Amino acid sequence: MRDTQTIFLCDDDAGVRNSLSFLCRQHGFEVSAHSSGPELLSAIDAMASPVRGVFVLDVTMEPMSGPQVHEQLRARGLGKRNPVIFLSAHGDVPIVVAALTKGALNFVEKPHTDGTLLPLIRQALALEEVWQSQARRAELLQSLWGSLSLQQKRVALLVAEGKLNKVIASLLDVSERTVEVHRSKVFEKMGVDSAAALATTIADLRACGISIAVDGESMN
Repeated sequence: MRDTQTIFLCDDDAGVRNSLSFLCRQHGFEVSAHSSGPELLSAIDAMASPVRGVFVLDVTMEPMSGPQVHEQLRARGLGKRNPVIFLSAHGDVPIVVAALTKGALNFVEKPHTDGTLLPLIRQALALEEVWQSQARRAELLQSLWGSLSLQQKRVALLVAEGKLNKVIASLLDVSERTVEVHRSKVFEKMGVDSAAALATTIADLRACGISIAVDGESMN
């Protein structure tokens, strides 16, 4: 796993790109600078997952604008892992506000000052640590839930509701012994030791937006 956080900088103005790269490196940040959206996306696609770091994108670039690059990053599943900061001119503000509604972290108006941009970068890097941890947790939960058989999922949901084995057996039209076996397997696979802990884990699954599907029906 690649743990080094990188500032992925994308700006088609060489002067701005070079000055920002120098500024970030002066403050100890690793920088990957790119002159266009397609160039940045190509570099990202060649990297091993997870991509660690934050993105600093100019709003008005050719052939892809900053918001268009942001959409592509979101399509690659990076929207909930890697914060995005936009560099914008005053007239770009409505465009950036629209991007903020889609998950971008913040924006800095040009000409930026070190005192404005650097604190945002540090904030974004700290947030990226949290987002990456949350994403890893969601992936683990999804893997655990996916390891259950369909019948084990049915039992898990009923156990999490606090229902007794005999009630679950009646609802699923199986023996109590079968419920006991499934219950034990559910606890083992989900890494819990009680119905309360299972209920908490299932609540976490729902909070992560993971579909809890039983009999083809989503039970988020």
